Amino acid sequence: MNYFSKTVKTTIILLSLLIILSGCSSNKSINNEVSGNGEVNINTDEKLVQHNEKADDSANKFSSLDENISEGNFIEAGQTVTVKNKAAEKDTGDSIIELIPKMQLPDLNMKPQESFSVEEAVGFRTAILTPVYHDTFRYQIREFTKARLVIDIGNTGSKTLMVTDANLYFSIFDIEGNEAAESKVHGSPISIAPGEVKRVVVTAENPEASAVCINIDGISYTLGGPFYRALSHEEADIVNTKPYKHGYVIYDEEGHSYTMAEMAGEVIGNGDAKVMAVGVLPVDNEKIGPIDKGNGFLALVKVKIANTTSEVMTIDKILSDGAGANVTFTPEELAVLGEKALPSTIKPNTIVEGWIPFKVGDGREGYGIVIYTSHGRFVLNNTNTYRIL
Repeated sequence: MNYFSKTVKTTIILLSLLIILSGCSSNKSINNEVSGNGEVNINTDEKLVQHNEKADDSANKFSSLDENISEGNFIEAGQTVTVKNKAAEKDTGDSIIELIPKMQLPDLNMKPQESFSVEEAVGFRTAILTPVYHDTFRYQIREFTKARLVIDIGNTGSKTLMVTDANLYFSIFDIEGNEAAESKVHGSPISIAPGEVKRVVVTAENPEASAVCINIDGISYTLGGPFYRALSHEEADIVNTKPYKHGYVIYDEEGHSYTMAEMAGEVIGNGDAKVMAVGVLPVDNEKIGPIDKGNGFLALVKVKIANTTSEVMTIDKILSDGAGANVTFTPEELAVLGEKALPSTIKPNTIVEGWIPFKVGDGREGYGIVIYTSHGRFVLNNTNTYRIL
């Protein structure tokens, strides 16, 4: 199994951010909780699980999120939901759009593509919305939860590929350092002829297994589940307005700081506000406000924001970057989402949530959301790797 250093991963992450923000000059980590007054608790149906395993930036450490997330106002897969908001319609002059959730991500494209290096595949994290291309095979993840992976694998080489329990498997170690996942590939061994695509299901008996090892045709690395595993000193969900500091901090060429989240479920904060991406929803809509799907498709990331101060917080603009489409949303343009839109004003000690659209295409292109607010600037990085709601 190949593992890569923190330096390689951090370099790739920052290089991907250069597509979103120009002139990033340095980065540092902050990971300390700041206590404060005026804590406000709210009820939420979104529950994240804390684990006791110590996490670091090594390629064999992964984050997990309780897969039992229920959304009171959620759009069920396969349904079309019409959102109505007369005030927003009046402000924008546009009708409130219908969100049309995708039944399934696009079929795996078998046309010639530039291959990913192993470093890229690891450094860009586990792609959920986009395919990963290697010299003799490629794959598209269809479902990835704890202890279950559904993946389409296409053979682009000249020899038949064999997928077995030995080259595609969940991995987790017990307290004594022994493999304890009890993983299996359903129908193993599975043969994939040149030019063929097959769907493979891998499960583990250990319900906490969330890392999958790939060792196919000389390509070897680990996929981490798209879940952030909060440690005991970290916030696992935005459920209060207690001030909090956590996340990578980067700077643009003008010296402005940006606090960055790398995964869905990771709560980031700068002491004045907290931000968390809950997950993403792929849709069949052709256009949402100023962004259109082009040769790809559209998706929306669900975001929670807490104003942790006694002053009103405003969202001034949002930069949506994906598949080469770098689009700025104003609050008025987001209003086409009606009640699903992220509010542009957040009262003191209040928590809000809403959706932000982005375009999906090739996994190499930059993917991220930048939220510019009166209480700081926040980056949601690698949105194509976030769990599908």
